[in-house]
Amino acid sequence: MIDFILQQFNTREIAIICWLFVLILWAFSQKNIRKSLFGVLKSLFQIKILSVIIAAIIYTGLTVVLLAKIGIWEWTLLKDTIYWFIAVAFVLLMNTNKVNQEKGSFITILKDNLKIILVLEFILTLYTFNLIAEIILVPILVFIGAMSAVSELKKEYLSVKKLFDFILSIIGIFFIVFALGKVFGDFQHIMTSQNLKTLILPPLLTVAFIPFIYLFALIMAYEMLFVRLSFFNKNDPDLIKFTKRKIILAFHLNLLKLNHFAKESTQDLMNVKTREDIINMIKKN
Repeated sequence: MIDFILQQFNTREIAIICWLFVLILWAFSQKNIRKSLFGVLKSLFQIKILSVIIAAIIYTGLTVVLLAKIGIWEWTLLKDTIYWFIAVAFVLLMNTNKVNQEKGSFITILKDNLKIILVLEFILTLYTFNLIAEIILVPILVFIGAMSAVSELKKEYLSVKKLFDFILSIIGIFFIVFALGKVFGDFQHIMTSQNLKTLILPPLLTVAFIPFIYLFALIMAYEMLFVRLSFFNKNDPDLIKFTKRKIILAFHLNLLKLNHFAKESTQDLMNVKTREDIINMIKKN
């Protein structure tokens, strides 16, 4: 059993799983945290959120089937695919609202996932320390990273952030030197088709997932706009239907223009009384 686990996960992953298990046990032992966790799970299983997650899983599954057809994906990459979905796809889904608020979000997604850091992460996860060292190392790195993130919240803590960032940089340099030494000593082993597939899988999945995020962001933008519209004109359902139809015909799949219209038309929506008002409002924006 232990040999099977070691074959499926490296020592760093086993260390992370062990600490997560300890953290979950501790969380469920605390009454207040336990109630909050159940509240989060209850929210997660609401029909709207659950349907989006299921749709994302199906979309990712179809992407994987396509990648398998062209010889890029295989069953040995299932673990990496699950990691990607939890760490990237799920986080993107939960932050889709930012796409509607910030310009250039999709470019940022591409840049963040195609950086050279992917290569470094690939090298660093390929070579790990023994299990005892990893069990000690993981909480230390999490603590330092968390302190760096928290210290960024207030300007008076910036000196503390610089300190923790410096410590992380030193640790990172050590990891890179250690890993590169292993790579140069084992170059034939690292330059395999399996490792290459592991390297290119995350950016490929992310690029393929962008249309899904775009469509999800578009649906959210329309829904939020239509909720405001229904609130401002709740006494005239026919006018609401006409307005929705005109907005969809005007903006189609153009998320940028739709967001601009939603931002600039708040006051106009409150004053809409006739179909002519709707037509003029859309033309103006």
